[in-house]
Amino acid sequence: MLETGDDTILSRSRIGSLALENPLGPNPEATSVYRAVHVVQRKTVAVKLFRIDFGGTPQAREFLTQEWERLKQIQHPAIANCFGGGFDGGQAYLAYEFIDGETLAEQLERAGRLSWESTLEVAQTLTDALEYLHDQGLVHGALVPEKVIVAGFSYVLLDMRLNRYASPFRHSNASDKAVLCRQAPEWIRSHARPVNSDTQPIQTLCSPQLTELYSLGVLLYQCVTGRLPVQGDTPQQILENAEQTVPLSPASIDMQCPVWLDKLIMQLLSKDPHQRPASASAVKLALAEVRKRALSKAGVAEHVSSGFSPLQMTSQNEKDQARQLLGRPPVKVDEPKPKEKRKIEFAIAWHDQPWAIIGGAILTLAVIAYVAWPASEESLRARAERLIASDSIYDHATAKTRPLRQLVNRFPETENGRWAKQQIAILDAQQFLRQIAKKVRRELELDEPDDQLHRKAQLLVEDGKINEARDVYRSIKPLLGNDPEYQPAIDAAEIQLAELDAATEEETELRGLFQERLDEANQMLSKGKEEHAALIWEGLVEFYEGEPEVADLVAIAKERLAMINVKP
Repeated sequence: MLETGDDTILSRSRIGSLALENPLGPNPEATSVYRAVHVVQRKTVAVKLFRIDFGGTPQAREFLTQEWERLKQIQHPAIANCFGGGFDGGQAYLAYEFIDGETLAEQLERAGRLSWESTLEVAQTLTDALEYLHDQGLVHGALVPEKVIVAGFSYVLLDMRLNRYASPFRHSNASDKAVLCRQAPEWIRSHARPVNSDTQPIQTLCSPQLTELYSLGVLLYQCVTGRLPVQGDTPQQILENAEQTVPLSPASIDMQCPVWLDKLIMQLLSKDPHQRPASASAVKLALAEVRKRALSKAGVAEHVSSGFSPLQMTSQNEKDQARQLLGRPPVKVDEPKPKEKRKIEFAIAWHDQPWAIIGGAILTLAVIAYVAWPASEESLRARAERLIASDSIYDHATAKTRPLRQLVNRFPETENGRWAKQQIAILDAQQFLRQIAKKVRRELELDEPDDQLHRKAQLLVEDGKINEARDVYRSIKPLLGNDPEYQPAIDAAEIQLAELDAATEEETELRGLFQERLDEANQMLSKGKEEHAALIWEGLVEFYEGEPEVADLVAIAKERLAMINVKP
């Protein structure tokens, strides 16, 4: 059995052929995952460490060896690659593809919850990965925000394992509260055992794929609402809540959530596994339908304000569900009993009066006009500015495809239309630079000429050859020509040149301030105030030593200190 929190791990700088660098994750003191570099291949990886009591049994070592050989065969763009593993003394490790980015947990901690558009992106990416795994009879087993990371414009699943809770090489137990809150009722019954009980967990026959779809529903529910659908203080309490408590629907918490996405999430959270979608492929098809329908009407509020059409909802049950979603009581419909004679009322009810019909028609037309009326130029720009100001790359993508594109199409000759066109170019350029960074992190070949030129300039900047980097950036437009395919690279070069110019201005200003302080110290020295001069020089050395922009001026300050025999 493995233990966590081993001080030996923290004190080591190398395991196998991997040189350990820094711990990864929000809690470096308690982590078991480190950034590391292969000393021969110079490849950066994320390595997960385990301590094995007494070196582990031969059976346990064979178990892990077979696991990493199988993990190496899993190849999917939304799943971080496993490069293998090994043993070193009393420790074992698994090496994974290193992806530098923000985890979904960090996004949720920063923003509270995601927009339904971003949640849909998460759902589609993860469902595609689950479809790949489930078709091979595998499950990820830990769909939690901490194991989902943003890579470019996509999400990637981290820490793939074959059977993480049954393996002797693990850091989490099936009875952990954080694990149970995200699992389906049938899974909890199979793995959890009440505290202070000698009773063995109940073994139930349940599809692990259907159980994982429940965990996907929990993750999507948290993205939309910012909370978990089921919680509890003990395993037994979590099980009871999972079996009996029906969570509030996502759309009742976030009124912008489309009813179709709301319905799919609640179906994934069904207590009965057979009431959930039949497979990840079925979820994938449902998500495609959600996106198609949501493009026409975004949220519950808009759906309601346009009216629940009787052509769409023919059963009274569906109408009652819709009213319940809005927090309204269901309407009781009295159906005539068999063979019961009903009195015929000749009086006209108030709602059938002409004035009521006309008034209702006017009100309905007003609501339809309010919802269907195109957004104004000012409101489109305001929405675009809010999305661009966000730190989320998905908000940036939404800004580009919706308000900015609408401004360009509807108001091409206005100031806002021209501004929107400029913002789209900037977003495309930023996306281009992110793609280069992603390829570099993954050590992929840069085959395209625009990628190669930008990378050449970036390396020159890293070497401090700023003027040469400027020349490369200036050459990008003449070399690539007017091909629209290369326009993002050309715009990115302009942005990089502007940043270099701004950095040069800051450097010039810094050198000017530094020189002023040197002149002031020289004046103090000429007046015989050596202590005052020494204080100025010491401060300059202390604060600016190591800054390449003023390295020569720092050297002068050190020389002045040496002249008066004062150590810096």
